[in-house]
Amino acid sequence: MHIQFDPKEFSQNFQIAAAAAAVRDIRPILQNVKVSADKKNGVLLQATDTEIGVRVFCENCDVVNNGEAILPTKRLREILALSKDDRLDLESDAAKTTVKGDRREFELETQSPDEFPDIETFDADAYHEIPAKTFKEMIRRTVFAVDQDSQRYALNGVYFRMIGENIDAVATDGRRLAWQRGTGECVGSHKAEQAILPIPVLKLIDRALDNDDENVKIAVSANRAIFQYKHITFFSRLVEGRFPNWEKTIPQTDDEQPVTIAAGVLLEGVSNAMITTSESDSGVVFVFEKGKLILQAQGREVGSSKIEIPISYDGTKKQTKIDPKYMTDVLKGMGTENDMAVFLPKEKEGRDPIKMAAGDGYVYIVMPMV
Repeated sequence: MHIQFDPKEFSQNFQIAAAAAAVRDIRPILQNVKVSADKKNGVLLQATDTEIGVRVFCENCDVVNNGEAILPTKRLREILALSKDDRLDLESDAAKTTVKGDRREFELETQSPDEFPDIETFDADAYHEIPAKTFKEMIRRTVFAVDQDSQRYALNGVYFRMIGENIDAVATDGRRLAWQRGTGECVGSHKAEQAILPIPVLKLIDRALDNDDENVKIAVSANRAIFQYKHITFFSRLVEGRFPNWEKTIPQTDDEQPVTIAAGVLLEGVSNAMITTSESDSGVVFVFEKGKLILQAQGREVGSSKIEIPISYDGTKKQTKIDPKYMTDVLKGMGTENDMAVFLPKEKEGRDPIKMAAGDGYVYIVMPMV
């Protein structure tokens, strides 16, 4: 096999593929990336840890000779990162892989590509399509709320439900819940009602997608999901288990008037208040009074803080205590220019969950600290 390419462009594709390579010795060969070169079809990179996988077609590569090779992830990533060449020359045979630039040459040990499994292609007739920027937003607004340490495997990923034009993404760790609704096109009567996607593939997809209107195709079957975006195909096994009935946990607030606060302003206030929290006193008290929100924190052997935020509120005084990390996590993903509607606890000393919502189909629920 013999190919030539722009190292910067090739590196971008290689980074995407390498992110799916195994990091543990499940099968040593899976810690690498497989490259396949064909003068007719171009250059394909593949990587997998058996749970997730990626196929990336590389554009603007010149194929001198057809063939396949196994590329060592760490070494080639470093070679590409340090390259100042306009073009690199990569050639491989059964014994070694050679990478040449204008003034650099590397010989790397290789393995047989025959031992590397091929990743599934996207050939579904039934699927959902959703703009990349919408899918990225759905991931970023939910993934932080996943409980990665839970023994309940269903909480280890983000739940997706795709019915008709509605696509729901939900994550919870039992103390908070994040739900983003998006819309897409349903092709071929595709439906998914219990698709729980693992964090690694969602983070990989988030990094690979551009913030554009190019559609992502999503096809879900009994135990796996396949995604197609431009020249990249993602594969993922689904997380086992059944997701809890999350809709029942969302407080009914149809008859309540929320307090509207800019996400950036609230993030700044909470970030300042949490400066004086400690490991044993980690909560921030939210006090809603006429015309203002007061954020208070007092950490043992640390000090105290009091932050005031002007708000449009003329009701009775109410307060609740919340883990500030649960607030900063969601606010960082909102974008500082967006407003959050905060529904206050019904009781004066709030022990009820706090509901927050944005006007674009986003809902966030957080339990108070007691």
